[in-house]
Amino acid sequence: MVYPQVESAVDVAYWFFDKASDENKILDENKMQALLFWSLLTYAKAYNREMLFPALFVCDDEGFYEPNLKKILELGRPFLPRGKFTPKITDFLNEMWKKYSAKSFAELQKIIRTSCVYKENAKNGAKVLVDFHSIVESLNKSSIIADDDGNRNKPKVLLSQHGPVIVSPWKPRKVSSHSKS
Repeated sequence: MVYPQVESAVDVAYWFFDKASDENKILDENKMQALLFWSLLTYAKAYNREMLFPALFVCDDEGFYEPNLKKILELGRPFLPRGKFTPKITDFLNEMWKKYSAKSFAELQKIIRTSCVYKENAKNGAKVLVDFHSIVESLNKSSIIADDDGNRNKPKVLLSQHGPVIVSPWKPRKVSSHSKS
C-alpha cells in the first residue's frame, strides 16, 4: 500500500500560496494547479513512486487540475493554518518553487504536456479522471519523464527478480562468416 507524505493536496496548495505571499508574488489558481500536479509527478519520479499527497486529478485539453481544490477555491481562498511538513517535504517543495515559480502558467503547461502521464490520459475534448495509481502506471510504462526541455534521453529502468535493471533494445552481436575449423 502507498502512503502519502502529506495529508492532502490542499496542504500543498496552501504551501504554494503562502510561499508566493511571503515573496510578494501573485499565484493564480491555474498555475497553482499546474505546480501541484507537477510536484506530485516529480516526487513520484524522484522517490521511487512514493505519493506526495492523496489526490485525484482531471486531465483535459488544458492539462491537469484537482477538482476538489478547484471547487474550494471558486469563491476565494478560505483561511487554513499552514501545514506542518517534514524537512524532506519542505526541502522538496522549496526546490519545486525555486525551479518553477518564475515560469508562467503556459510554460508549466508545456512541460506537463510533454509528460508521459499527459500523453496517456489526454483524450481529445474529454475529461479523464486520473488517480495516483494511474500516474504510477504511466511512469512504469515509460520509466522516464521528459525534463523541462522535453528531453527524453534517460535510460528505461525496470524491476527484475534481482532488482532494478536498465533496459535497452536488443542488438545481436555480429558473427563472422569465417569460422575456424
